[in-house]
Amino acid sequence: MTENTPPTTATASLRVKKYGLRIALALLIIGVLGFLVMPPLVKWLLVDELAAALHRPVRIEGLSINPYTLSLQVDGLVVQEKGGGDQVAGFEQLFVNLEASSLFRGGPVVSELKLVGPALSLVRLPDGRFNFSDLIDEFMTRPPSTEPTARFSVNNIQIAGGRVDFDDRMLGEKQQLSAVNLALPFISSLPNSVEIFVEPAFSASLNGAPLVVQGRSKPFAATQESELAVDLRDVQIAPYLDYLPLRLPIQLVSGAVDSELKLAFRRGEDDHPSLSLSGNVTVRDLVVKDTAGDPLLSLQRLHVVLATVDPLQRVFVVERVAVESPEIHARVSRQGTINWVEFFNQELAARSPPAAADGPAKESPAAPVSWSLGEAKVSGGALSWLDESHGKPFNASIEGIDFGIRNLDSKGASPAKFELAMRFQGEPWIKAGSLSVSGGQLDLPGRRVLIGELSQRGTRVLLRRAADGSIDFVQPPVLRAATAARKDPGGAWQITVAKYHSEDIGLRFEDAAVSPAATHTIEGLRLDGENLSTAAGSTAKVTTSFRLNRKGEVELAGSIRPLPLDADLKLTMRTVELLPLQPYVTEHLNVDVTRGLVSLDGVLQLRQGGGGGFDPAALGGGFSGEATVGDFQAVDKINSADFVKWKSLHLGKLDLRLRPDSLAIGEVALSEFFARVIISREGKLNLLQIVRHDAKAQPQSSPAAPPVVAGEGKASAPVTAVAAKPALPINIARITLQGGDVRFSDNFIKPNYSANLKKIGGTISGLSSAADSSAKVDLRGSYDNIAPLTVSGQLNPLSPIPRLDLQAEVRGIEMTSLSPYSGKYAGYAIDKGKMSLFVKYRIENRLLTAENRVFLDQLTFGEQVASPDATKLPVTLAVALLKNRSGEIDINLPISGSLDDPEFSIGGLIVRVIVNVLVKALTSPFALLGSVFGGGEELSTIDFAVGEASLTPEAQKRLETLARALVDRPALKLEIEGHADLQSDPEGLKRYRLQSKVRALKREDLTKKGVESGSVDSVEVDAREYPALLERVYRAEKFPKPRNLIGMVKGLPVDEMEKLILANTVADDEELRDLADRRAKAVLDALLARDVPSERMFLLPVKLVASDGKADAAAQARESRVALSLK
Repeated sequence: MTENTPPTTATASLRVKKYGLRIALALLIIGVLGFLVMPPLVKWLLVDELAAALHRPVRIEGLSINPYTLSLQVDGLVVQEKGGGDQVAGFEQLFVNLEASSLFRGGPVVSELKLVGPALSLVRLPDGRFNFSDLIDEFMTRPPSTEPTARFSVNNIQIAGGRVDFDDRMLGEKQQLSAVNLALPFISSLPNSVEIFVEPAFSASLNGAPLVVQGRSKPFAATQESELAVDLRDVQIAPYLDYLPLRLPIQLVSGAVDSELKLAFRRGEDDHPSLSLSGNVTVRDLVVKDTAGDPLLSLQRLHVVLATVDPLQRVFVVERVAVESPEIHARVSRQGTINWVEFFNQELAARSPPAAADGPAKESPAAPVSWSLGEAKVSGGALSWLDESHGKPFNASIEGIDFGIRNLDSKGASPAKFELAMRFQGEPWIKAGSLSVSGGQLDLPGRRVLIGELSQRGTRVLLRRAADGSIDFVQPPVLRAATAARKDPGGAWQITVAKYHSEDIGLRFEDAAVSPAATHTIEGLRLDGENLSTAAGSTAKVTTSFRLNRKGEVELAGSIRPLPLDADLKLTMRTVELLPLQPYVTEHLNVDVTRGLVSLDGVLQLRQGGGGGFDPAALGGGFSGEATVGDFQAVDKINSADFVKWKSLHLGKLDLRLRPDSLAIGEVALSEFFARVIISREGKLNLLQIVRHDAKAQPQSSPAAPPVVAGEGKASAPVTAVAAKPALPINIARITLQGGDVRFSDNFIKPNYSANLKKIGGTISGLSSAADSSAKVDLRGSYDNIAPLTVSGQLNPLSPIPRLDLQAEVRGIEMTSLSPYSGKYAGYAIDKGKMSLFVKYRIENRLLTAENRVFLDQLTFGEQVASPDATKLPVTLAVALLKNRSGEIDINLPISGSLDDPEFSIGGLIVRVIVNVLVKALTSPFALLGSVFGGGEELSTIDFAVGEASLTPEAQKRLETLARALVDRPALKLEIEGHADLQSDPEGLKRYRLQSKVRALKREDLTKKGVESGSVDSVEVDAREYPALLERVYRAEKFPKPRNLIGMVKGLPVDEMEKLILANTVADDEELRDLADRRAKAVLDALLARDVPSERMFLLPVKLVASDGKADAAAQARESRVALSLK
């Protein structure tokens, strides 16, 4: 400074120095205080306050303050457990740099805050409390602060090398969060900073897995707008599962999480918060088991991309979900519980808070949930099913599940699109099936599913019927009541398949309910369908074909409506085998079906009448077309012989209708058929043994209703009689038989007998069940290829009113084949003979009239057969009686009867008539001859006048008839036996002698006159001549006579003279025997005169018969005869 310097300048310089000195002094003081005084003081205060606040020992290794930079550094802070011990919390270094602007910013402004090596040791004790729970309890008891938010600003916040150790002594686990780094640009409540985003950055290692969190926030703005990005890499889930707020009944074996999530929060002007979560989460290598250690869930990768999730606004938008190789294990326990259902039930029970004592609080209605799913895919999925509820475990699985769905949302503005493919099996019932769905649409609001195309391939299904008749297949699980599904209140879903295709499907049915067990197979099943739907009234088109039991081919094509059932199907069956049905025949018939093929071709129609579900009783429709049973053969098991077989049985123009029931057949053609009728060695007819009577007991009838006591209960409705079901209307236009063969074998008779009806053919036309109908019959055939057989006429066996006009004829049956029967029952073999039968039956107004004509030609018995069953009747005599001189036996057996007679039997009538003929032939042979030649029983005797041996005209007539019969029956022999009556013939013989003497006198007179008079018996005496001739005889007799007065023979009246002559005439037994002998010879001579050979007639010793003297003259005269007998 110079002398010329103004004084003011010096003063100012002095002032500056003065202020500078003061400032330097102040800085020195501040430095001393900051560097030397404040650190120990602050350290002491800080340790004291922290120890008091934390109730734990606190130690600080070092603390430094730089008053010039307004910075604070704390080194080695350690917080120990209560009473000393392990470190609970602490850090290596804390650096805080305060800005000087804090003096005029209205709050502290920190330019930098850096925390190095922070460490926190958390311990959860066995009782569930933490080592810091006392601090939390103390904090929770403090009243809430009413002071406004303090102003502050902290900038450049850094945390480096942090570490958190968690020792869970209750679970016995330890967790570690290491390498914790946090970078936070600032956080401020100052007005000029609240609208500036705070953008923190956080990274750490969670049990070795990297964790990165970034974000930005306005924590003190009115909107509190914040964003947070969380990145996880390979975080293992299992260690943290136990820290969920609820205990899950599962074991998490493995699983890792990767995520890139962004969480955004904002409070709106109406103070309604919104919380938005977006980004993606990936779960890898997840394996979950239940508490028993059984597998529950596993997946290779689950990737979820969230567009936005706002739980506060109930908005959930998922952009994409991808699941790779998921495998779900579902199991039904023996107690009927499903593991997944139990899992969710336990979770819901854990989540449900206890109800308040005063009832549930009223809540404002929540906003509807809005959700959408852009795309979801499942690849390589699998579902394993184990059902133990039936005792015997059943395993099923679905593998290779590939599923995709797009555009699924809660609004359902447009249907979601989905596809599906999978393979499934359920051993042993279902094997190796695959299924795929394409073009699927899901309409959630409308509860509709539309499948564009559903394809199925390679499925094999096994179905079994057990011995008790129960079906052994996939049974629905027996669920406990609490586990059973509840009824969906939303109504039934409507599922529609636009196009369905399946191929290479197989079904095997094993039936152990029959013996032997039966097996049926369907192979190569192919099914195509269009518009298959559960919607009522929808009609689908189906086409299917398959092989049935190896050879059979079945095809179906047409339309079908499930409910109510309405089907029109073209049905074709070719060469379907009948042999697999044999076990079902064996159950009821003693027949083995050894072969047979069925073919069908026609239209099958089914119509469900009424409403509601399926009711077989209301099923209508029918089948129209044709059917053929070819190459059929059945064996009689009892007799081990063919029973019936044919080459072809064809039913043409077949029309079977249901509701109303009817059957119409245009043509029935049976060709090259064979039937066997056998009588076994035990004498049993196979036709009567075909039906097994020991098959199964009939089900017991229901118990009778208890009797109703009069006056008790309510009046019941009048009982309506149940109308008898009308007979099925049947119409068969034509039946054609060709190449038939029926064989009859009798193994009971010894030797055995066999007969054959050959070449049976013909037609039956117009067969109907109509009451006024009659079918025309024209059948031809032959008996043993020798005797032609014809059957013709009309009949109506199907009509309720029987009508018959039928005749049959067979000519020339060789009778030698019947020799076993004649030997057994007649006692003679047959050497030769032919038989012809002519029958005619007629039924009208339920009355039967029949003609049965049997014609035997040259029937000749051979050697006698010793048979205990042979009749004792003289069979040869019966044949001789019936056989004419040409060797023919012609018998007509008319029969008649009423069909209403409960004992009516055509067979019985025929047998009865035949027996009557034979008995009559043997017991009344002359009656039999009389029926043929006339005369009846009177041919057995030739009556004579009492005391005479001359043949009367009546006797001559009888002998004429008898002679014709004997000539026509050359095998008959006649025995002649003369009779005389001891009572009537002596008187007659006397009178005969008297008359002979009278006729002899007249003969002498005629001779004297030269008149020829013939024999004495031929002389006729006139009544005028008789008195004179009698008197001459009287005078010639040598007995004493009455005389007159002069001693002359006195003349007497005629009757007096006759009495005296007869009284003095003697007729002894010798004369009576002579009379009987003359009578027999008179008959013999008469028959000889009529060409009856003498060698066939035999005179028997005469017989004197003592008749009853009290009998009338006619009765006495019956002994004055010749008795005849045939041999």
